[in-house]
Amino acid sequence: MNLKSIWSALEESSEILFGNYAYPAADKAAEELSLPPDCYNWVMAIWLFDANPFSIAQFMRYFPYGLAQANDERLTIAVQQGYLASDGQGKYRATEIGRTAALRLMQAGDEVMAALTPMPKESLRALGNLLARISGAALDAPEPPSHVLIKAKLELYQRAGAFAVFEGAVAHCLLLEGRRDDCYIATWGTHRVEGHAWEILDFLSQNDALAFADLHEKLSRRGVTEEVHAADVKELVGRGWAEESSGVVKATEAGKQVRAEVEAEMERLFFAPWSCLNESELDELASLAGQLREGLNRLTK
Repeated sequence: MNLKSIWSALEESSEILFGNYAYPAADKAAEELSLPPDCYNWVMAIWLFDANPFSIAQFMRYFPYGLAQANDERLTIAVQQGYLASDGQGKYRATEIGRTAALRLMQAGDEVMAALTPMPKESLRALGNLLARISGAALDAPEPPSHVLIKAKLELYQRAGAFAVFEGAVAHCLLLEGRRDDCYIATWGTHRVEGHAWEILDFLSQNDALAFADLHEKLSRRGVTEEVHAADVKELVGRGWAEESSGVVKATEAGKQVRAEVEAEMERLFFAPWSCLNESELDELASLAGQLREGLNRLTK
């Protein structure tokens, strides 16, 4: 059984659901609540930490590709807007207004998805049950990798009642996305490289040579400065993973090989818990995942 093809079908379904339904509904709810355009910076923090205090270092365990200073600046703005509170010693905590707003955005997306009927409920329930077994096996899997995102997502979906949507299929698929991120972060993290530097290697490995200015522009959405990206390129060149000539940067074969090895190890770790299903059950999962994708594609036409 090709596990990658099953996961691809589930990922495509997730992209359709969130790209066409959940995210637009959340954006509309944010507009109705008069939330600022950059609200998702602090909304994601509240989703994952709830009312618990957290530091920038803890925040970046979930989102390791940005810059600590940029994240601190963005969350400080949320404090000024009243959505977060600060203890003045580097810790943030959601305010009641912030928690209410963040929960409303998630509920708005769930409500729209819950109204969809891409396949019969019995089939959705069967899909949800199979995915629940895999996500449960992933949660029970030994560390490393640490269960950072998958545990945080589990607590979030339990609080928000997200397991009621699509008979739990969506929530368990998102738990597995968290598991995949945990595996990936842990795997490239063994190279002791900053997340924003790894993101450059990842991008270069999938693209042709690129002028540094264009590279920075494409990866600057996280608030990483041009100076930091320049230092990242210098580090990658020093490791033999990239080459730079006349302001043009490209990945070396050695760099592409490192990325390929990380991808392979991530896949191994991610799919290991899927062994909890036998061949017959994997065949059923493949069929149900394909039916969900086809059903969602029909709805969007």
